[in-house]
Amino acid sequence: MGIFRNIFFKMAGEKTLRKKSDKMFNKLIKVGFYEKEGKKHMRLANKYNDYVNAIGGKCARKLPKREHGWYIHKK
Repeated sequence: MGIFRNIFFKMAGEKTLRKKSDKMFNKLIKVGFYEKEGKKHMRLANKYNDYVNAIGGKCARKLPKREHGWYIHKK
């Protein structure tokens, strides 16, 4: 991942990242998911994965806190 893309992922909001990932997903559909040997497909798929991971990183702070893998309600 490039330096500028890394900075963009940190600075951009979740809504912007979701719009970009939707555009990337549409490009992947046009190229075709089943193109095994295509370099273009792999390049787009790697970029799409970067966007999805960046979105997941933004959302991770909003998840409920867990203890030992299970959500425990405070009573």
